[in-house]
Amino acid sequence: MSDMGELFNSMKQSVKEHRAKMLDAADTNGWTKHTEYHLSRVFNGERIEWWPSGGKAKYQGLMVYGHRKVNALIAKLKERP
Repeated sequence: MSDMGELFNSMKQSVKEHRAKMLDAADTNGWTKHTEYHLSRVFNGERIEWWPSGGKAKYQGLMVYGHRKVNALIAKLKERP
């Protein structure tokens, strides 16, 4: 296999491990589970779709990317009355 192929396979495995780690670390209590990777919840009448393994969420029609941004959004929504 070429160097590029080995690099690609290594990166692919690394991403797979990272996603599994993020999924295991996610606090899914109170969330509706649609699939192993897709959850949803309603905060103050607004539904949020969440993909914890990929670090993505959809809220008010907009996609939010990145684990830190998504976790900050969820924390903010949990604080609201």
